[in-house]
Amino acid sequence: MSEKLINPKAIRKQLGMNQQEFWSKIGVTQSGGSRYESGRNMPKPVQELLRVVHIEGIDLSSIRKDDIRTLEYLKNKHPNLFEKIYDEAHSAV
Repeated sequence: MSEKLINPKAIRKQLGMNQQEFWSKIGVTQSGGSRYESGRNMPKPVQELLRVVHIEGIDLSSIRKDDIRTLEYLKNKHPNLFEKIYDEAHSAV
């Protein structure tokens, strides 16, 4: 996702969060977030954290390295099973 496509202020407003709530979820101070909302260039790691947390809706505290390894293993070694589980999980939402 390109930096130009991410509008942090619009995302924050859509989520109904104030700057402190929004930016603290990804480890950015309110003042730093305010600068990004005003047009300052956002570093790639911050963009990715914003995407994962606020666009994808993933709680970073719930992710473990073993979870990622398991998903990678399943996806690489058993792609049909991975696809089936993926489809079932998305149809349940």
